[in-house]
Amino acid sequence: MAGLLILRLLLLFLLQCLTHLQAEIAHTPLASNRIRLEPEPEPEPDSEETHVLPASCPQRMAYEKMLNSIDDVEDLYVDVPVHIALEQRQKKRFVLKLNNSTPLMILFSMPVARKIYYNQTANLLRLPAQAKGPASDRLVLPCALRGQYDLFVRARQGGALKLEAQAKHPDQSWPLLNHTHRIAIRTQNRVRKRQLIVKWERSKLDYHAMHYCLVIQRVVDFSSSSSGGGFDSFCEAVYAYGRQQQAHSRAAAGPCSGAGNILDLVWSRPPMRARHLNPRHNLHIVCTGARTKQLLRGLQPNSNYRLQLFGVHQRRQNLTLPLASSQVHFNRTHPTSLREQALSLLKIGGLHGVQVYSFKVPATTPPPRFMRYLLLPCAGSEIRVELLRQHRVVGSVRNIYLPTYRKLEGVLPGERYLMRFEPSNEDEALRAQKVRLALSSERLFRDLPELPDNITVFDVSTRCTSTTIAWHGSPDERALSYCVIVFNLPQRSSADYTNYCMDFGASRITEHKNFKYIRCREKQPSNVDKLETETILSLSPGDSYLIYVTANLSMGKPLPYQTLTVHMGSQCVDLESQEQPEYY
Repeated sequence: MAGLLILRLLLLFLLQCLTHLQAEIAHTPLASNRIRLEPEPEPEPDSEETHVLPASCPQRMAYEKMLNSIDDVEDLYVDVPVHIALEQRQKKRFVLKLNNSTPLMILFSMPVARKIYYNQTANLLRLPAQAKGPASDRLVLPCALRGQYDLFVRARQGGALKLEAQAKHPDQSWPLLNHTHRIAIRTQNRVRKRQLIVKWERSKLDYHAMHYCLVIQRVVDFSSSSSGGGFDSFCEAVYAYGRQQQAHSRAAAGPCSGAGNILDLVWSRPPMRARHLNPRHNLHIVCTGARTKQLLRGLQPNSNYRLQLFGVHQRRQNLTLPLASSQVHFNRTHPTSLREQALSLLKIGGLHGVQVYSFKVPATTPPPRFMRYLLLPCAGSEIRVELLRQHRVVGSVRNIYLPTYRKLEGVLPGERYLMRFEPSNEDEALRAQKVRLALSSERLFRDLPELPDNITVFDVSTRCTSTTIAWHGSPDERALSYCVIVFNLPQRSSADYTNYCMDFGASRITEHKNFKYIRCREKQPSNVDKLETETILSLSPGDSYLIYVTANLSMGKPLPYQTLTVHMGSQCVDLESQEQPEYY
């Protein structure tokens, strides 16, 4: 009997052990017990997700070490205060789960030692994202991402502790946040180099303390996203960026490539002048510090990008606020269109020193048979111009260094031409920065006088205190006048101070620091040689002067002839040194 009883007890014990073993096997995840040949599907954005990292991760080991030393756990909810009595050096663990990314502030009623882990890995008190608050009774996270937070506290003295988590920033009631604050984002495409230059204005809200973070998002449907989209807060952008990084780095990264490094991806990277964007990713975050310009590389041609600019206030515990947003179609750079009968100021210096502009032949009645254009290199530097139609060169002009007319025959209404400007050589690249250009399909420019073929100003005779100059008269039959403008040149200077693009109005000329005098008169009646002459008196012996002659219509803008530089003699006879009247 005794042996049978022992056998029954033994069978009962074996049966209980087998049942317990089956229960353990049933609760063990299958993913950790077999090799998967296919990548695991990503969780839905709104689903509850857990991040389980291998035990070899040092960050995970630090969390488990803290976990093993504390058995007392209590749940923590947003805006629900917790009251608890603690003895001296007593430890306590609080678990907070956030469903949305938001700023987080945790208030303590008494001083305690604390550590907080995000998703069981990242010690947030060691990251740059942690804001240094002015008081020790609060813990501020400017961006608390969606997930689980484990807060470990240890009482420094016995007493009652009141703990409360609030989903807000302590400075969110800052009065300046309600002010109207407009910042424009400017972009420049460099499609051939796959580069995008982004510039913006400084924030008017404590611009000395404001840093900037740029969120770049590649969008598929540009038309549907033009009316809205984007991220409502910087925290949401950081969370989406972290999820993207995890999804693309699970297979190739090490054992610690989990949620513990999400905040390091944004806050721990130093600002750089240029940042390369991963072409496999659709979302990028670039923090530029206090700089208001960023060069982005690696963009995809024929793609649409949404740019969002956020400010990070360094003196208000990293308070983040949206500043501006813009949308960019990263395609080939469209040349600037030129208007007919307008004297435009164009920039030459650009990518590789080449700048392209376009103009369209107007559809008029009768249709135009030609196009005239007037070129004025601003600094008198040599440039060359090419005319292109359907990517073929149809005209080329080289070594232009003074006001020049050109005529293009055989144009058709509606045709579009490109004008490509560039310096003649590398030596002229520094001086050849701007040029004035006017286009017309008529015989004369409406608001500009007509200059002769030879626009040289001749030095007829120069003495110690006077000089006589001459120039060819304008063939323009409209009412015309000439102005002679004289500037003093610095002594012992070989620099060329020519500027054909200056404002030749009398009120502006007289304000120039080197202005000597100006004299205007009407055009003389037609004569045989069609030469105009002028004698300039009351000049100083030994000085040098820069002389402009401009042709002026009664209504319109003046055009300059080629400049003339004269050097006065230093040894004068008594007859020439007598006082002579000066013209104003």
